[in-house]
Parts: sequence; structure tokens; C-alpha cells
Amino acid sequence: MKVFLFLNGNSPNPEVVRRSINKKSFLIAADGASNYLKRLNILPDVIIGDLDSIRKTTFEHYKAKKVQIIKITEQETTDFEKCLKYCIKKNLKDITVFGAVSERPDHTLNNFSVLKKFHSKCSIRIISGEYEVLFIKKKISFGYKMNETISLLALPVAEGISTTGLQYPLLNESLGFGIREGTLNKSISEKITISFKSGSLLLFKKHFIL
Repeated sequence: MKVFLFLNGNSPNPEVVRRSINKKSFLIAADGASNYLKRLNILPDVIIGDLDSIRKTTFEHYKAKKVQIIKITEQETTDFEKCLKYCIKKNLKDITVFGAVSERPDHTLNNFSVLKKFHSKCSIRIISGEYEVLFIKKKISFGYKMNETISLLALPVAEGISTTGLQYPLLNESLGFGIREGTLNKSISEKITISFKSGSLLLFKKHFIL
């Protein structure tokens, strides 16, 4: 089952959301993201978080519609992490995340940190305005449009990186946060392959949903 998890960051383009989800999708709202779903008249399957951001009218609206609302008061984890723990407990491992990027750089970087923490336990991708963001699990191949941006970022280090289909290829090379970046590369092929031997490597590629 495909899970779509909504965080309370920048609101995703409604058309991107509508093109992504369907009647079989399982929808999770992290706390205040439920306010966004209410505006779109979308019914989540569950709302999870410490519930400090959900509006009272939103809470009452979804309570009346018998949406499951799970309040978790502990503050050692973010609402994003609470939702991912719920997914793993329910064996829901195909997760697309909206609203992980925001005007708050600390929130955005923290969400990338949580993504790193959980990416080995399930398949997680973040969808922002134009881009799909995910940690690569050693090797990935995908179709892509020509002359479009692709970026790689090691968090903190990735070694033995090799690529094909990029304007500036890597051949068994290393990237490091604050040392060497692999951002703003370009596709020169309709098929891209990226592999690496060790570390953690974050991929930014366009999703072309619209």
C-alpha cells in the first residue's frame, strides 16, 4: 500500500497531490498538516502528533468524520518521526512525504536527518515543488529527461560514487558535506545510474508530476 504523509511545511501544489494519490492510498497527516488537507477537502486515514498545530475546527471536523487521531505527547521526536514509527509498526513501507521542505532551514535539515535515520527501514521519498528527494540505497537507475538538473549531496560522506548519464560524471569518487558537493549536475541521457560503496548519499531529481 502506498502511503502519503503530509507534514506541516510548505503546502504542496494541490494538483501534484491530486495526481499522486488515489482511493487506495493511505493518507497520514502530521498534526498541523491536517489543516491543509481540510482546505482541499481530503480525508486522511489518520492524524498523528502532539496536536499543538491542528486547529480546533479541523480537529472537530475530522473527529466528526471518525478519522483516527493519535496524540503522542513526548517531545523527544518530531511529528515526522512519530508518523514514520507508526508506518513501520503497521508494516507500511512505501512512503511519499509532502511538506518536508519549508522556509525554516532548521526544520528542513531536521527532516533530512529523520529521512536518513529511517531510509534503511522503508522506502521514503520527499516531494517538494519540483523535486523528489531520497537517500540512495547503494545503487539506483531511472529514466529522466535530457538537460535537467540532478544533485547529489553526501550526509556526511559518501565514497566510491560512480555515475552514468550526467554531464559531469563521477568515477569511483567521494563527496563530503562541507568538503565536496555534487550539486547542479545535468542529465545528458534519458537513463541515469548512480552507485556508491559506502556512506550516505542524498539524491535530488525532478519528479515531473506536472
